[in-house]
Amino acid sequence: MSGCVLRELGVEADWVAFSREWTKDALSMAVLALVFFLFFYSWNQMACAIFRANGFKNKKVVLELGSCSSSLIHCTVVSVLTYYELCSQGWGLFSSSEAFDLGSANTPTGIATMFFCISYMLADLVYLHRFSPGDKQYIVHHWATVVYMALCIWIGRGHLSTMLCIFLGEVTGPINNGMVISNLIVTETGVHTKAAGRANFFFASCLWTGFLLIRVLYAPWGVCWVLGSFYLGGGAGAGEIDILTRLVWVGLPLLVEYGSISFFFTLTADLRSGATSDVGKAALKKSK
Repeated sequence: MSGCVLRELGVEADWVAFSREWTKDALSMAVLALVFFLFFYSWNQMACAIFRANGFKNKKVVLELGSCSSSLIHCTVVSVLTYYELCSQGWGLFSSSEAFDLGSANTPTGIATMFFCISYMLADLVYLHRFSPGDKQYIVHHWATVVYMALCIWIGRGHLSTMLCIFLGEVTGPINNGMVISNLIVTETGVHTKAAGRANFFFASCLWTGFLLIRVLYAPWGVCWVLGSFYLGGGAGAGEIDILTRLVWVGLPLLVEYGSISFFFTLTADLRSGATSDVGKAALKKSK
């Protein structure tokens, strides 16, 4: 099971070799982070240009579609990379904190994965701060993720806790992006067509199911309890990490969990009303 998807794709050895080469010293890691950052930023700009060339005129919609296209790549790739890292270190869906060492030294593949994720977050933050400063939930989430992983890289330990949080947080990302993209297309056309409305409702229903299983039912134990019991309950090696860092690593997932559950209830209300897109919600509000 240690190879997971990467072994099945035949790229495990390449990923391991790449990670070792580009995490061997500070300069290599700086170059790696810069390359990943430029990739995501450039992809965002290219996607925006493609949408404009295909007749999309609403500037906000175009910018958000560009952001979603980068997010879709990030969440898909990082879900595979983090799952690989967790499997290779003995993680299982119902593992206790004793089943794998949350205080172990970072591996090259774990470090490379964190730089991939940090670079995406920073590239997306450029867009958010410049064009969508009102999306405070995403801004806070991105900065919290960057701080969590930066601490992990700085002290050289704890990458498995990062992998766990990223995997369970991003595995529903493709569905979320599908819901957002279908909503943006409805907004661009200004018409809640049957096809677009059904697509948006379908993605919203799938996201609701994913959040119910992962964020509402599993994460309180599989993430919050597992991390808390290890870092604050005297897990082996936890004492080598300063208490402030451990508190951050336990506290931030709790805040994310609170936000996830709040979003889940909001999504539940939208599904009950039958209107999940912005245009659909506006039409429903107007009819009342």
